[in-house]
Amino acid sequence: MEIAKKSLIEVIAGIWILAGAVILAGVFFVPNPLAYVLGEIVGSLVSSLMMIHLYCNLDIELDLPEKKAVNHSRIMSALRSLIELGALAGSFYISRWVLPYTVLAGLFGRKLAAIAVPFFEEWIQNKNKEKGE
Repeated sequence: MEIAKKSLIEVIAGIWILAGAVILAGVFFVPNPLAYVLGEIVGSLVSSLMMIHLYCNLDIELDLPEKKAVNHSRIMSALRSLIELGALAGSFYISRWVLPYTVLAGLFGRKLAAIAVPFFEEWIQNKNKEKGE
């Protein structure tokens, strides 16, 4: 679980780094910058909470028998998807304060950060090799 905890921290850091990049890339080009920023923060916060939920459920599923673990994983995955869809749908109702497309960008941050973690770890290993040589 130590490797999973390290990966969790790296993914959450990646989510917020991507959020910062999205905010800096577009905040000056939209008519309502506050709603733009709040949308990205909401999406990134939901993504971070979903990663914590995934980590906690992974710990639970490791203690379950295989069949129950698979069922539990499917149910929790569906729950996370519903929460993300709920956050996105809710942003349409309060689009005056939270822009839906930046909420979506924040939600995609979870996927992009998870994809980027192996590349980041490889980069760190290469840096450590260079220092050691």
